[in-house]
Amino acid sequence: MATAKEIKEKAYLEDIYKELEGIKMKLSGLREDLARSYGKDTPTFITHDRHLLEMFEYIDWKLQVLEKGTGFDWKAANKSIESDVSVGQTDNTKGPDFSGGYVGG
Repeated sequence: MATAKEIKEKAYLEDIYKELEGIKMKLSGLREDLARSYGKDTPTFITHDRHLLEMFEYIDWKLQVLEKGTGFDWKAANKSIESDVSVGQTDNTKGPDFSGGYVGG
């Protein structure tokens, strides 16, 4: 029988998972809107798409950490979760680098 602590943890983890999935969907929608508005070959699209893609991949990575790093049985809770995960290679596009890092001197 599940304890109250396990039930609260399950609800908490499910809420986090749903929120992160929602953010991923919004980022995907923003990328599509950007492509429709500016066209895929414009400098504006290339610059912003790279930034949105980095955020999308970061959120996806956080979801993978959540799935693999908790003792929660994600497969039983959500049938849409894949058992194998992979991260695609990012495009090496020219333009400003939005990656975070040390900027100080």
